[in-house]
Amino acid sequence: MNIDWTHIPYFESLARCDLGLIENAAHHHAYVAGSTIFGEGEACAGFHIVLDGLVRIYRMNAEGRLHTLSLLRPLSTFNEVAAVDGGPNPFNATAVTAVEVAVISHDRLLRLISTEPGLLSNYVQALAHLNREYIERLEDMTFRSIPSRLAKLFLHETMYAEQIAEAPTHLTQEEIAAILGTTREVVGRALRGLFNAGLLKKRGRLVYVVDRVGLELLAETNTIPERLRHF
Repeated sequence: MNIDWTHIPYFESLARCDLGLIENAAHHHAYVAGSTIFGEGEACAGFHIVLDGLVRIYRMNAEGRLHTLSLLRPLSTFNEVAAVDGGPNPFNATAVTAVEVAVISHDRLLRLISTEPGLLSNYVQALAHLNREYIERLEDMTFRSIPSRLAKLFLHETMYAEQIAEAPTHLTQEEIAAILGTTREVVGRALRGLFNAGLLKKRGRLVYVVDRVGLELLAETNTIPERLRHF
């Protein structure tokens, strides 16, 4: 599968010869749905790029409760930090569907960064952006209500994944709960509130965005807009 490397922030604006070196350093791997790509705490698996399919990034606590950190589609990247410092993988990665990934090992990535200044600059910028996303997500977990976080999810914030917009979502309430760090029952109550407020609608088992402006206001202010309180 051919990759348009320039669509990946880590490699954008690089010269064609530099992209050739990066492409030669990457190995492709395929996984069937449900299989493990790598595990948390295992030796560094390298820098990964999703080429096809859907990948779940998650952690699991001592009680066995799963918390989804991201659901990634092409051309998302993951394991960027471990790929640089060579430490253990900080989370688990599994194939939700059949998946193809490109992988650059820790050693090869360091050699590329040491010889390609453009790649080094891009990598630092991309890691800084990733850090800001994690800070924002921590803020959400600490200060935002579940309805507000649910609104952000349906507005397809990149930290949650981009498969949700006006089109229906195929995520279950259990999967949404895992993404938001709560329970299915709490998600169910929050969804009913957004249905009653006219922000979302449901057809069968599918959920659609009705009022994007109202969702944006809820995501920003942490409260349902006054004009919708009578629903």
